[in-house]
Amino acid sequence: MLGRYVLREVLVPYLVGVFLFAALLTFDLLSSLSGVLLSRGVGAREVGLLVLYRLPWTLSLALPLGLVFAVLVGLAGLIRRSELKAAYAAGVPPLALLRPLVLLALAVSLLNLLNLAELRPRSQEAYDRLLGRILYGEGGASGVLRRQVYAPPGLGVYFAEEVYPEPEGNRLRGVRVVDERGRVYSAEEGLWDEEGWRLKGYVVEGEEVRPFEGVLPFPARFRPKESLGSRDPYDSTPLEELWARAQVEPEARFAFHRRLADALGGLVLGAAAAALGLSLREAAWAFLGVVLLIFGYYVLWTLAAQLARYDVSPLLAYLPDLFYGALAGALAWRLR
Repeated sequence: MLGRYVLREVLVPYLVGVFLFAALLTFDLLSSLSGVLLSRGVGAREVGLLVLYRLPWTLSLALPLGLVFAVLVGLAGLIRRSELKAAYAAGVPPLALLRPLVLLALAVSLLNLLNLAELRPRSQEAYDRLLGRILYGEGGASGVLRRQVYAPPGLGVYFAEEVYPEPEGNRLRGVRVVDERGRVYSAEEGLWDEEGWRLKGYVVEGEEVRPFEGVLPFPARFRPKESLGSRDPYDSTPLEELWARAQVEPEARFAFHRRLADALGGLVLGAAAAALGLSLREAAWAFLGVVLLIFGYYVLWTLAAQLARYDVSPLLAYLPDLFYGALAGALAWRLR
């Protein structure tokens, strides 16, 4: 009963917190694009679609950050009204109040994992297509894509050093393909059309090397991805495809683990905020806790990305989660 009461105190601030963070991120998006949108006379419908397609990306940040805000603000209200003090005096153990908040953080983390795995990548791809049409016209983005790796289910791994997107078919340079039977195809150039990848080069099967000219099957739904609205080149890649790319592309390994670590962040941030809030005796400290927890997580998150540039282990993507998990554990131990 008491646990449900604590959750009710947290849920309303959580909705408010998610809305505030989403509104701030959306305003930042529109302000960064305002010059482009005004110079090209973009209408309200296109602006609304940009905001809608960007919403899953916005929620991937707002869901865990709003939880930190909600938990500490909700618990601050209980502290201010002396309800926590009364509960402790009546013999209610603090860990009994911690449990429902950790379960809420787990639910938020699982929801964000679903968003990060499928919804955000697909909406990011739609966002990139629309932004490309706004920037470059109906032909979309025309820049050269470099070091592209694709892993269609059941077809192996397709790699090209350069992809030149063109309306009639994408030109390829420096092609390497490993099919599901382990055969390795290579070609200096190729063409990517509706039927697949057209190559003229060589194929290696076992120890035998022979010339090859033909079409390797490739699903028509796959197209070169150029993320115009994100600094992460893998942002529009679904988690399953990102896992396949990580097997052959070193740069994708950190991106894969970062995606999982971001989903786990909701759990550890929520648990740390709950344990901290239940440890406080003055409500004013809760607002300082919101700032410190979010700022500290961002610092560690950025540090992990910087270390990834130097080919440090991709498991460093979990650095913020490890630190905040340890912090939550230490604070929970004190609550005993």
